Amino acid sequence: MNKLLDKAIAAHGGLASWGVHNVAKATASLDGDLCAKFGDLTPRQITVFQHLQRVVIEPLGCVDCRSDLERNRLSILGSDGSLVTGVEDVRSAQLQYDFKLPVDPLVGVLLACSTVRSFLTAPFHLILEGVELCELVPWNEGGNQWRVLRAELPPDLATAARIHDYFFDANFLLRRHDYHVDGDAGITITELLSHYEDCHGVNMPTKLRGYPRRADLTPDLSRLMISIDISGLEFSVD
Repeated sequence: MNKLLDKAIAAHGGLASWGVHNVAKATASLDGDLCAKFGDLTPRQITVFQHLQRVVIEPLGCVDCRSDLERNRLSILGSDGSLVTGVEDVRSAQLQYDFKLPVDPLVGVLLACSTVRSFLTAPFHLILEGVELCELVPWNEGGNQWRVLRAELPPDLATAARIHDYFFDANFLLRRHDYHVDGDAGITITELLSHYEDCHGVNMPTKLRGYPRRADLTPDLSRLMISIDISGLEFSVD
């Protein structure tokens, strides 16, 4: 495993603590331009099945619907379990990544789900089979150096990008996550992570703010793409 990733995983609780849990559940508040079509800001229930790379967010996608993203398949299901819409193969789908408002609802659902999944599995998902890693030059953040790990994710893992950059502070905690959205959207998103809490020995952030990235690699704080605040985080084996 990559030496930087080794240190980051240890800082987040280590593989021993991570490996005994199969499910993470929490209450989440979602906001931002990607979520504009999702209705009010009612807290949502999120369930992440870490080792399946699956996330369920309820409600999300439409009234009384839940959205389910498992590896590369996205499903939006009605309250009776019937399929409302979905994408069987996200990586091969010709989705329209246009971030002019209003954002396409299906794109918003996909990015919200993949962001929540990454939020509650990083940096552990970087040990998945097929992930390719390399370390980039450090990033200067307010006079402090953050080390940067670039990951190319496997093609059967649904995200809007294959290449992701992860920024770790002096304590090897993940503080920033950048990715350029595939296709012709021409947008790179910077996610800032904060407010770490210990949950059953796993050190996890509870706040995320995502913004477009400027040409100088700094986030454009004038446009909030997505925000996630989670509470009541619990890990279990079921």
